[in-house]
Amino acid sequence: MTVKMVFLVVIGAVMLVTGTTGLNRQRRLRKAGMKGQGRVLRSRHIQKRDEDGHLIQNYYELQVEYSKEGHRKEMSVNSIDEYCRGDQVHLTEDVDRKQKIRISGEEREAVFAPGALIICGMLIAALPLAWDQLGEKYVSGILSALLFVAGAALIMAYVKAKCRKTEEIEAEIDEVLKWQPGTKKKWYSPAASYYPVIKYETNGEERRMRSRYNSSTESFLKKGKKVMLYRDIDTGKLLERGPRKSMIIGGCCMVLFSFVGIYSTTLLFLGQTLR
Repeated sequence: MTVKMVFLVVIGAVMLVTGTTGLNRQRRLRKAGMKGQGRVLRSRHIQKRDEDGHLIQNYYELQVEYSKEGHRKEMSVNSIDEYCRGDQVHLTEDVDRKQKIRISGEEREAVFAPGALIICGMLIAALPLAWDQLGEKYVSGILSALLFVAGAALIMAYVKAKCRKTEEIEAEIDEVLKWQPGTKKKWYSPAASYYPVIKYETNGEERRMRSRYNSSTESFLKKGKKVMLYRDIDTGKLLERGPRKSMIIGGCCMVLFSFVGIYSTTLLFLGQTLR
């Protein structure tokens, strides 16, 4: 097995593991018990900067009141989004930390569904075996299937985003948070990720939220840069990304190329059969 084939197997395995992990997380989220609505009693903004002036912590300590079995209870919960006194929040069990409660809706939305990642990972991992044992026509068939699955996933993601009833909210980058796991040493510095802190206005009040998406380059996130948020009218959830034309264009191109591949693969099989 050549280095290229090993590389393909590794990529396929990574995608397979990523998809499986995402699928398991989705199952845990469905099983997570909803605690219902809570009301914010107090909110405290926590910020911390490093010695170079970079923002390294930015979150809100909330004191929330909720009802359990007819009794009112209070609890503390941290949030990356800003809430004010009297705001209603949706509480749910934290699937990553047992016996913890978090605010629902702070998850990042993935473009590719876990099922699509699993299928693509299996197809990529199967390419070296098909090339080595079965021949060119099987490789062509696998590549065609891979393009079709990836393209269909992009189209479905676009349609899902397009069908949402949303309203646009103009916003801007107010701060940039630097996240650097591990300990910085003289000879080694862990790779850093940068998250924009977005400032927007709702019901005449100014609010802030930490983005769910990051960049490995700080220069891409200029303070004061205008961005667009999307509020889901049905759920009230704030979304950072709406339907993008690149998704539907890329998805349609992939599906089209997959049909070309299927046609050429069929010709290869028919040619071998007629010999």
